[in-house]
Amino acid sequence: MGTVQPHATAVVDPNPRRLARMLAGVGSLWIACALATALAGELGRPGGIDLIRPTFSELIFTNLGARLVGISMIALAFASICIAFALVDLRAPDDRLAWVLFAGWTGALVMAAIFPMAPVGAPPIWHDTLHRYTALVGFVCLPVAGLRLARRFRTDPRWQSTVALVRLLSTASLLGIAAFVATFIPIDDPMWLLGARQYSGIAERVPLVTNIALLATLAAAVLRADRPAQIDLSMGLACRVRKLSRRG
Repeated sequence: MGTVQPHATAVVDPNPRRLARMLAGVGSLWIACALATALAGELGRPGGIDLIRPTFSELIFTNLGARLVGISMIALAFASICIAFALVDLRAPDDRLAWVLFAGWTGALVMAAIFPMAPVGAPPIWHDTLHRYTALVGFVCLPVAGLRLARRFRTDPRWQSTVALVRLLSTASLLGIAAFVATFIPIDDPMWLLGARQYSGIAERVPLVTNIALLATLAAAVLRADRPAQIDLSMGLACRVRKLSRRG
């Protein structure tokens, strides 16, 4: 009896992880909500849109921004929670420090929303100091978590296509927060961004936008990775063919 050449076939796993897909979808909706409220706050500024000097947090001193800034931050915190749990449910490459950093970013958003900053030039107030430092910690936590996840993603074929973009956005965010901090350095003769308070707004919005883009990228990665698994049966078929050949 001639030998039958086995060929690889695949069967679709009928039970994909639907929770991860749902969480990623809900997280994406929260991101859209955060962007919509932030944009409404920017458009509602009495003097018109100014993305260069005033920071996003300073929108609370406008009538519309006072209501929308905190909502935008809380919405982004909910988005972060959903996306983090989606990654965990989909069993993304594990990195405990990355999840701790994710939690730090989420907690910082909530704290910054609850404790607002004081007007620029006003004497330091405890809630203003808390707002500034928690926001700074949060801005650093997410991109560092992104870099750690990117390093882990290289080992899993499901996530390898996301590595370059996650690393790029994380690096851009860290550079942006460094530029933002530089604008607040008190020097008599501002040089480039050092001490250039007039550019604090745009310097802050760079890491803010890249962090949102990073969250959206992770949500999209979950949706791509959460597809029915392909189970390779070529080895099993080969064993069966050998048995049939021997019987024949």
